[in-house]
Amino acid sequence: MGKRKRGNIVLGALGGVLIVGGAALLAGVLLAPEQVEKGYGGVKVAIGSTIDSVQEEVFEELPTVTVGATGGIPELDLCDGTFTIMTSYEREGVPETAAAHNNCGGDVLLSWDEGQRIRIDGRDEVYEVVDIRYTSKIWSSTDDLVGLQGEIALQSCFYGEDRMKFVGLEPVSET
Repeated sequence: MGKRKRGNIVLGALGGVLIVGGAALLAGVLLAPEQVEKGYGGVKVAIGSTIDSVQEEVFEELPTVTVGATGGIPELDLCDGTFTIMTSYEREGVPETAAAHNNCGGDVLLSWDEGQRIRIDGRDEVYEVVDIRYTSKIWSSTDDLVGLQGEIALQSCFYGEDRMKFVGLEPVSET
């Protein structure tokens, strides 16, 4: 058999595998979109967490977020890579809270645990996660956030789940 014929067979087989894989992915998106989104989000968060770990250990750089506009859903939906200070979260006993959609950079906080240190762009302090709250995306209110510790909180939603994560941040010394 000639090289050209073998090459055509290999390319044909590869094309077949790609078509079957694409069809399976399309079927998953149509039949189980939440599970596909959850799987995609899990992989994306794991990769981001690994990148953050390498930056922190090798380059001694902390994850950095940017807090942008103050407002509500319209500002949040701009999806400009910043966390929006949400006026709807303003309440006695709840720290100033900034949110970002998971697919607009907010997913960076989904892998954080208490003790994680970060920077907020434009601020000199280093912040540490001192409290974490998980709430439903649908039937929750600011009542669920009363007592959240920290000077500022960040919020984002999990992929493919009815859950939000709030992290309370407190400035700490850099040592």
